[in-house]
Amino acid sequence: MGDYLDKLIRGIEHFLGRRKEPPKKIPLWRTCLWSFLGAFIGVSVLEILFTYTPAFQDQQVPMIAASCGASAVLVYAATEAPLAQPRALMGGNLIASFISVCIHKLLLEINTPEQYVVATRWIGGAFSVSLTVVCMQITKTTHPPSGATALLPFATTEIGNLGWLYIGIMMLSSTLLLVVALLVDNIERRYPVYWWAPVVPASVSPPKNDLENSFASNDSSRETITENSQQLMIFGELVSAEKLHAHEEEALRNIVTRLQTS
Repeated sequence: MGDYLDKLIRGIEHFLGRRKEPPKKIPLWRTCLWSFLGAFIGVSVLEILFTYTPAFQDQQVPMIAASCGASAVLVYAATEAPLAQPRALMGGNLIASFISVCIHKLLLEINTPEQYVVATRWIGGAFSVSLTVVCMQITKTTHPPSGATALLPFATTEIGNLGWLYIGIMMLSSTLLLVVALLVDNIERRYPVYWWAPVVPASVSPPKNDLENSFASNDSSRETITENSQQLMIFGELVSAEKLHAHEEEALRNIVTRLQTS
């Protein structure tokens, strides 16, 4: 029972992108194959769901939001890119959909005069995208397809009419794309590289170089010269000065002097 549970836990961790070692490099054709399968399955799931589910049909939800196609490119073909990680995918689309709906309601759902509707649309679209970009930068959730997510309610009347439902549609779409990515991308590749923030290895103080180590303890270890043997301590080893040319010995002494005074 214990072994079975351990295998189950390792399997779950594997499909959550956790690895003790990075995955082995695979040929390009296999990378392309998994990218194709991931994108095909992910996009198909969304299209089937929104096309054939009665609840979505009643709300006149479009077959798919165009920005999901761009998200698919990242999560299935650029699995190691920071812009494709779950925080960016989910956070970017949440911010973009929320901002776009708020601005759409503020500008286009307050009995805007007909002659100003076109101007209001392009102003609202530009402002929505710009504000989304800034918010994604602040929250470290930059996801390029979210720019299209922010623009769609102003560019497409069908999506603009969804109102607050648009936020739920985008979050459901992002979640399904993520689930498919976890299943397909982790067969021979790895996704995600991280969930919230990159894992930074614990900082290790770089070791002093050999010259510094050989001269760090005390003055006698920095330069060992005796009248009888005329030896130098170099890289932790005694070297007879007789084996050095005059210019080499002089250069080494200059280095020793420079280290002692630094």
